[in-house]
Amino acid sequence: MSNQITQTQWNQILTAVQLHAKKSHQHDDVIYSGKTQSPPKIRFYIYDNYDRVNSPGLDFVVNEGSDYGNLTVWCGTEQAYAPIDFETGLNIASNFFNCEGSMIAEEIVCDYVMDDNPKIMLWRQ
Repeated sequence: MSNQITQTQWNQILTAVQLHAKKSHQHDDVIYSGKTQSPPKIRFYIYDNYDRVNSPGLDFVVNEGSDYGNLTVWCGTEQAYAPIDFETGLNIASNFFNCEGSMIAEEIVCDYVMDDNPKIMLWRQ
């Protein structure tokens, strides 16, 4: 499984979260998204602005000047990240504020942690 995606794919994920928030009648300020920079890395992120522990988080880290980067999902109950592919990211994004999105994220991160994979540090991807 490759967690390499493009900036265009990340934008599709962000749009899916925004559409899901609107369709599920979330408050206008429910999405916490943006970017941070620590050259040469740029981190784009999407989180629940209300910090509900069961809500997933999505991060896309790319090197400056590159169109490809790494997509990861965050699980608050595990306090850990796991790599995901574009299709999984889009599925989580389309269910970001419901039980399905939370369960997908939690299952992926739990499996990743239980398999003794190395801890993901976003700035060291």
